[in-house]
Order: sequence, then C-alpha cells, then structure tokens
Amino acid sequence: MLLHHRIQGNGPPLIILHGLFGSMDNWRSLAPQFARQFQVVTLDLPNHGRSPHKKVFNYPCLARDLASFMDQQGMGAATLLGHSLGGKVAMQYALDFPERVTQLVVVDIAPRAYPPEHHFIFEALSDLNLSAYGSRREIDKALSRALPDHRIRQFLLTNLDKGKNGYRWRINLDDLHRNYRSICAAIKGEGMYLGPTLFVKGNRSDYLQKGDEIDIRKQFPRANIMAVPHAGHWVHADTPEVFVNAILEFLNQETKQPF
Repeated sequence: MLLHHRIQGNGPPLIILHGLFGSMDNWRSLAPQFARQFQVVTLDLPNHGRSPHKKVFNYPCLARDLASFMDQQGMGAATLLGHSLGGKVAMQYALDFPERVTQLVVVDIAPRAYPPEHHFIFEALSDLNLSAYGSRREIDKALSRALPDHRIRQFLLTNLDKGKNGYRWRINLDDLHRNYRSICAAIKGEGMYLGPTLFVKGNRSDYLQKGDEIDIRKQFPRANIMAVPHAGHWVHADTPEVFVNAILEFLNQETKQPF
C-alpha cells in the first residue's frame, strides 16, 4: 500500500501523523517550519485523505502499513510525531519497531482505551445526502443541525471532494465506523520503547489525564510530559508557535544527547 504523502526539507526524517477524520493537510502550515531542520514527511493514513481504503483498521495493522511505507521510501528510522489517532499509531509503531524510531512525540493522547465518543459524527456525516447540495456552504448549514460546533464542522468539511457528479466524502466512513472499537482500543506491545519520548497535552483538553502517567511510563519509561497553556485537543492549531518551539526544543536537545 502506497500512502499518499508529501516530503519537504532536508535533514533527519520526521514523519507526522494526523488524527481521526484528518489528513496530512492539517499540518500544511506547520510542516514547513519543521522542514527547516528535518526532512518532513506528512502522509494520509489509510481510509483518510487520498490514501487507499482498507477493510481492517487497527493499530498493529497501521504500524505495519507505516513500516511498509518507510521501506518504500528507503527510510531505516525516523522521528515520529502523531496527534490523537496518529499518536496512537506512532506509539504502536514505537513498541513494534523500536529500532526504527529515533524519537517519539505524542500529542494529546494516552496509550489507554477511550470511550466511543464519535458516533454522533459518523452518523451526522453518513446521514447527509450530499447529492442534494450544490455548495460547501449548503452542506455546512445542513450539518449544523447535528453538529452545532462551527470549528468541528470546518475541520470535517476539509474531507469534502467535488467531482463532476457532485460532492463526496474523501474519508472511508463505512470502514472507519466498522472499526471504531479498534480505534478506541488501548495500545498493546510486547515490550517497551526506550527512546526519548515527549507527550504534549493541551491544558484545556481531558484526553491526557494525570492518571495516564503511570501507563505511559510502563511502556515509554523515558517519557517527558508537558502541558501547553490555552490549548485544547488540537494543540498544534490552538497555539502553533508555542507548539512548534516546544517540539523543536525537545528534538534538538535529544539529538545532541547520546542514546
């Protein structure tokens, strides 16, 4: 499976993984800042963006997909930066292929299982008859009945494609919903990832809680955990400058230290 991707910059490889319902385009404004020091690879996970669709969607499977992608790119090891769903993929990969992860950055997610809180989004998107609308504005208005949060709608609408037959969702809603229990599941690995690790939490988000630190350190014993003020779950979008500076400080500091 060849994942849709974009490569920019030169230097040590840094792979950025987006969250559920997202795509590599979510990192369009921040990737060039990291590309000043790294070869930045942003990609669409399976069933997202312009990557292929697949029936089985769980973390061990996604970790193998990422390993295959790195093989295709001739990439032996890389730093991984993942947000939410992408953070779980990065954690699973670090546990399954620790020798191929130089450094690990996980944004606002823990390795534990989460309650299934996205059913209302799946239902809202699936129930919408896109053929009945002629513009994004009309679709946005129709979605507002089920999804009153404007910011969430604007994020989801980035998944719209318009072709000669009208609008369609780029994401594979059916198979994502069918695999939703696996998406909410905990990360499980045979051992630990002993490399340098940073967990970044949005202070206004409850995705990463104080009690998660015990489980984090069981699997990622070198983990540092930092909270970003004035940020919610989308830390990189809420406080982009603070976020980028914190990540670069961590990566540069760890690069200088012996493993």
